Amino acid sequence: MIPYVNRRQIAELDRLMVEHFKVSVEMMMEHAGYRIAEFIRKKFPGKKRVLICVGKGNNGGDGISAARHLRNFGYEPVLFLMSPDLTREGLSHLEIARILKVPELTSVEMLKHEIRKADVIIDCLIGYNLKGAPRKDFVGVIKLINQSSKPIVACDVPSGIDTDKGAVHDTYVKATHIIFLSLPKIGCKDFPAEKFVADIGVPKELYSKIGVKPANYFRKSAIIKI
Repeated sequence: MIPYVNRRQIAELDRLMVEHFKVSVEMMMEHAGYRIAEFIRKKFPGKKRVLICVGKGNNGGDGISAARHLRNFGYEPVLFLMSPDLTREGLSHLEIARILKVPELTSVEMLKHEIRKADVIIDCLIGYNLKGAPRKDFVGVIKLINQSSKPIVACDVPSGIDTDKGAVHDTYVKATHIIFLSLPKIGCKDFPAEKFVADIGVPKELYSKIGVKPANYFRKSAIIKI
């Protein structure tokens, strides 16, 4: 069984991917976005309109990458941007999405309207690096998502959940599904959602460097259910 990891281990995984194995953050976003889109295609084949709520960190970049792949799969992705202040890698993926004319929302009023139209919502607001409770602007958006009654797919960690400790804050995304990237996160072990983990190209040789048993976890499938 694929093991759960903590924040320290996953941060070290990301560092080693870039510094030791020369896999760039932008490339990891590309893999993550494809896997997210692939998951939506398999899990929600009858749905059409997908709202992707994006924060300014790498988690948001994963969602922006997913939008392009979803469009290629025949879905209608819509991006809600919490902030225009994205990482360099996130901006790179956003430039591609803009060339393809993926719709962008930049206000809470626009978000409210889109939530009513969406078939599925993807949570890419806050990644595993959350420290402390979500800020006030995120709290409002999270509450809107939770009130939607739509399927909610969290990318890696539901926003507002502590990667190590779980639901220790009052406000967090009540995801119906979680798709972990590379390895599942220990703070989500008891979270009441369907849980999956996706391969984003982590070399087997890296696992032992973060205290995880090396194994071909994704030998049978690039997305596995936990």
